[in-house]
Amino acid sequence: MSVPEYSAATKDLPKPLATKCPVITEKFVKAYGAEPDFIARSPGRVNLIGEHIDYADFSVLPLAIDVDMLLAVKVLNEKNPSITLTNSDARFAQRKFDLPLDGSYVAIDPSISDWSNYFKCGLHVAQEFLKEIAPKFQTAPLVGLQIFCQGNVPTGSGLSSSAAFICATALAIIRANMGKDYHLTKHDLTKITVVAEHYVGVNNGGMDQAASVCGEEDHALYVEFKPELKATPFKFPQLKKGDVQFVIANTLVVSNKVETGPTNYNLRVVEVTAAANVLAKKYGVVLKHEGASSLNKGNLRDFMNAYYARYHNAEAWDGEVATGVERLNKMLELVEETFAPMKAGYTVEQAAESLGCSKEEFTKDYLTTFPVRFQVLKLYQRAKHVYSESLRVLEALQLMTKAKFASDEDFFKQFGALMNQSQASCDKLYECSCPETDKICSIALQNGSYGSRLTGAGWGGCTVHLVHGGENNSVERVKKALIDQYYKVKFPNITDAELEEAIIVSKPALGSCLYEL
Repeated sequence: MSVPEYSAATKDLPKPLATKCPVITEKFVKAYGAEPDFIARSPGRVNLIGEHIDYADFSVLPLAIDVDMLLAVKVLNEKNPSITLTNSDARFAQRKFDLPLDGSYVAIDPSISDWSNYFKCGLHVAQEFLKEIAPKFQTAPLVGLQIFCQGNVPTGSGLSSSAAFICATALAIIRANMGKDYHLTKHDLTKITVVAEHYVGVNNGGMDQAASVCGEEDHALYVEFKPELKATPFKFPQLKKGDVQFVIANTLVVSNKVETGPTNYNLRVVEVTAAANVLAKKYGVVLKHEGASSLNKGNLRDFMNAYYARYHNAEAWDGEVATGVERLNKMLELVEETFAPMKAGYTVEQAAESLGCSKEEFTKDYLTTFPVRFQVLKLYQRAKHVYSESLRVLEALQLMTKAKFASDEDFFKQFGALMNQSQASCDKLYECSCPETDKICSIALQNGSYGSRLTGAGWGGCTVHLVHGGENNSVERVKKALIDQYYKVKFPNITDAELEEAIIVSKPALGSCLYEL
């Protein structure tokens, strides 16, 4: 399926384009003195269910949201092509750089923190793609461009502002160089942008780009990482009155990943990897690792596949929902059998003994790749979270494809319950929530939210809340309660502009698209 393309002549133009394209066109004219040729757009995303399971290769359920990045672009006919970047946000100074005449790549220096680096990441992967599909780009320069950037995805909020920028950039570069008659597929745009942030040292997994590119109005996305990366849209049920909406509220608590990594993210990677290998040892299987594990030791999905291959002569799970539900329930039984006696946690000595190796070998294999600090390794809690959270993703899909609900309320209560269970698991089992997240979720649930949970890595960042946008509209009630009981209490001097950025209300939104002028 191709990336959607629109123009002023399109009937029923999507709202983000109808409202924003005239504004950015006017700003482009003011900046450059002429109209752009086209506008490339990609949105931010929020993850509904499926936290901290992507690095075990389990599927997740995000959706694109109404905040986005737009690039208005004019193609230049220059002998010495260059790219000029102007940003609507005055904090980001204009940048200009030349394009190599021999078709080589523009240098990216990740040691220098500059907003244009994210553009250059998108430029790099787009140029790689162009070299594949059009041999002339092996040695010829790309076309020169004037670009005006306008975005409202809050940076550092966990809503993937960087992915929105990079996906819009790659789309713009390919359209500018291939012309309007070339139609880029969503699959190709996702595939090329997944690795883009690696050029600035971010080892991301693909969910953000898939959600940004493949988003559809009124749909969530079932994003699978195995056997290949793909995003399948699933429509929310047709409600009798109103619609499904989400309030996305930022705690305004920022977790410094470098400082907290040894006790937070890095430690969780060690714990879930060790859990997979303890299970493999107990049930006599060998982990065949072909996916996301930073320790190259196999992960919890690898164990599930190996277990079913040995004891049931079954093929690896291919993402089919009913089979996944059955197998994940079995994994939860095995977690209880294996780890329940050690709920208090494993010392290094106990973990090494469970794996049949020495303390020194365990330290070398698990504790030296990243810095980690811990009293005990909580293998029971982490494995139970990963398998139960992966199961909730599938249960959410089953709900979304259910033929009928007794009432709107019936759907909201059932889907909200899964979101609330996810938050409880993130809080109690994975310990990636924080007091501020818990407070926001509590306030929202008391004022009309059906399901409230953290979204993103946790330890701060954003929360997401399921609300009914119908006659009993609870959107404004939830917003007002959060402002009065959380933001104005914790941040007494918060401004209206800051509040507007901290709370986003969105329906499931359109993904990447082009608008031709």
